[in-house]
Amino acid sequence: MSNLLASYFTNNGNDIATNTSTTDIAGRSFFDLISDCKDFNEKEVQDTSTETNYHEIWPYPVEKQTLNNPFQFAITDQLPDPVKFLVTKHFGTAEAAKRVLPNADSVLPDANGLQILIKCGCFRSVINLTYKILTNLPSDQLYSSFTFQIWFIRIAIMLKMKLFKEAEKELKQFDNFERPEFFYDNQIRRGTFIPFGLRCLNAELAHYLANSNESLCNLYKILSCIKNILIELPDDENAKKIWNERELKVKYSISNILLSKKNYQKALEMLYKIAESDYSDKNAVWSSIGKIFAQFGDVLNASNSFIKAKTLSNSDLASHKCRNLLNLSILKIMNSQYKEAYEYLKEANELSPDNPTILNNMSFCLFYSGDLLEAIKLIESKIHSNPTKYLNESLLFNLCTLYELESSKALQKKLNLLLWLNIYAGDGFNETCIQLP
Repeated sequence: MSNLLASYFTNNGNDIATNTSTTDIAGRSFFDLISDCKDFNEKEVQDTSTETNYHEIWPYPVEKQTLNNPFQFAITDQLPDPVKFLVTKHFGTAEAAKRVLPNADSVLPDANGLQILIKCGCFRSVINLTYKILTNLPSDQLYSSFTFQIWFIRIAIMLKMKLFKEAEKELKQFDNFERPEFFYDNQIRRGTFIPFGLRCLNAELAHYLANSNESLCNLYKILSCIKNILIELPDDENAKKIWNERELKVKYSISNILLSKKNYQKALEMLYKIAESDYSDKNAVWSSIGKIFAQFGDVLNASNSFIKAKTLSNSDLASHKCRNLLNLSILKIMNSQYKEAYEYLKEANELSPDNPTILNNMSFCLFYSGDLLEAIKLIESKIHSNPTKYLNESLLFNLCTLYELESSKALQKKLNLLLWLNIYAGDGFNETCIQLP
């Protein structure tokens, strides 16, 4: 099976280290995984004096010396905009001057400023702004819920931008968040300032530094803590939901790492456990199981898994209908029935027109059906109709691959795409996807 259709089977966006996509095996986007970053309210995050908040409970550390040192940073200089650099190189400063984006100096140094930059895809500016916020904190406010939400955003974006070594250096100063100053203990309640997502990113980091086994150990430690918390939780349905969903997130992370190591048996075992949870989307989980079987050509088990996914789907949910159609397209592709697969994808696209993965796969079904020009035209028409939505890194990478196959005019067509990026792409865009010299 050609790598051009690998997205059907591996959905490898979970591996930030090697892919431009941002979707993992459960279909969760990058911003779903850091959802606490996007819309946190500064006042609510700072407030640790009200009733018990089961988001923030965590095993209190063995007493160690409280350090309360100033923060240390691996990135202190302003990160440049690579798209602007390319535009300047190929078209000159006059064209580059048309690129107008929000940046760390044009927004307020607060939660709202960060939200503006994130929504515009200005991820390098997010890193610049978090540095500005954290270095301007008073010495008596270095450790608070708000402060570590800022750290959460900073580290998450650094991983997104593949700045793994830099993230490692900055996280090292926190000693796995097991120091007393990262916790509070007042008359009302005891808890931690550390967002759960930041603990998970810290645990996963070793995987991106080529030490997957260390990441697995870290994640299993978190999983053990969650299990103990679930045992000790009072009879509170909201609290149980929070921690059961967190348990699933950790299990998904473990599954993704196992898949990257090609340990399919262990990954499947973990997904089977996830499928048993009352809190999991069983249609999504069984679809993921089917994709794994499809990846190594097991048509029977892939088909049976997809049938189970359909049985466990909610007919009222467009997302489930769309996923079932995608599953059918996978089976058709496994049998080299690209035209039939295209029809299923076309129907799925009507249910989820904003999904670039569906569009990607439609174009490559056209390509494998022998219609290269129509495959190119499909992606180009979407980009022209809504560049903000469809200037997607994986879409552009595949479009540029099709350009190379089409003609010797590929370079000029790539440069035309660069002009679109100059206007519509944020400074966090991975410029290598258009494969320019």
